[in-house]
Amino acid sequence: MKGRAQAREEDALRRRPALAVTVGDPCGVGPEIVLKALAVDLTSAAARLVAIGDEANLRQTARQLKLRWPFGAVVRELPEDPRWDKPLLLDLGDVDPALLPGQISGPAGRAAADAIEKSVELCMAGRLDGVVTAPIHKEALSLAGFSDPGHTEMLARLTRTPRVAMLFWTEDFSVALLSTHMSLSQAIRKVRRRAVLGQLVFVEREWRRLTGQRPRIVVAGLNPHSSEGGRFGLEEAQHLAPAIEAARAKGLSVDGPAPPDSVFQMARDGRYDLVLALYHDQGTIPVKFGYGRRAVNVTLGLPFVRTSVDHGTAMDIAGKGVASEDSLVQAILLGARLIQSRWASGKRGAARRDR
Repeated sequence: MKGRAQAREEDALRRRPALAVTVGDPCGVGPEIVLKALAVDLTSAAARLVAIGDEANLRQTARQLKLRWPFGAVVRELPEDPRWDKPLLLDLGDVDPALLPGQISGPAGRAAADAIEKSVELCMAGRLDGVVTAPIHKEALSLAGFSDPGHTEMLARLTRTPRVAMLFWTEDFSVALLSTHMSLSQAIRKVRRRAVLGQLVFVEREWRRLTGQRPRIVVAGLNPHSSEGGRFGLEEAQHLAPAIEAARAKGLSVDGPAPPDSVFQMARDGRYDLVLALYHDQGTIPVKFGYGRRAVNVTLGLPFVRTSVDHGTAMDIAGKGVASEDSLVQAILLGARLIQSRWASGKRGAARRDR
């Protein structure tokens, strides 16, 4: 018969979210930062972690860079018993040992995709609660035969999710994007009333689903000074302002369009929780400049929580031992926190329905 202390310890282990951590491109900094991040006590305390990648690749990285091996066990299948304490390594055994750090290749892209596909499989089966992803290389992915522009689109395809959005989370505010990986000319053509309204409704709903709270949103303008009354463009008057009014009519808390050169400072000062940026770099430049490794990429709309580092594969420093694990640590901590928030919101919702 179990003692009370043992029962409490096992219950605590079960209550921690179970997170997949995909290793990313095996020739990038992914193996290094995964080894470093999973050796941080804070990450293991926040969640039950399962790295998904290749054992030989990770052992070689640990040996060459003199990094601590953080795994309690290496497995080929996720154990049925959810009560593991130290991080596990789910070994896919799919990385060619001839691959070198910094090398861009189809086999490396295939291995990165294998880990993503496995993580989705486990989450969709209810075995894991969320996914934290190390960076992949888009060219390597293409060389492996994948047409997905990146993680976001691949995850949407694998989960058959009709609508997703990219959001960047910082300690002060978050930034959602109207469009992601496309040319600037294409992105500008996406700034239309219907598209902006649809994104506002979607992002607001997903924010509430993740946090249980109603966000204060501001929409960034497209043109300098938000067009200065039409002097520098018509998108604000023709598309953004009508979309914002329609969103307010639906009960959303939305302001704007605000001048794009000052809207992020407004949010940082605490006036807003969320900025809707109108194209990729409009949102990512201020986040990366102001928050660097502390920012986390979150995918909205998926059936499970997905967070990611806010940087790429950094092929130029791969294998040199100088990559920082800070963004991956933050992604793990935020992923665990968002899952717990969703659990709490679900319980509150169930209590309301019971009444």
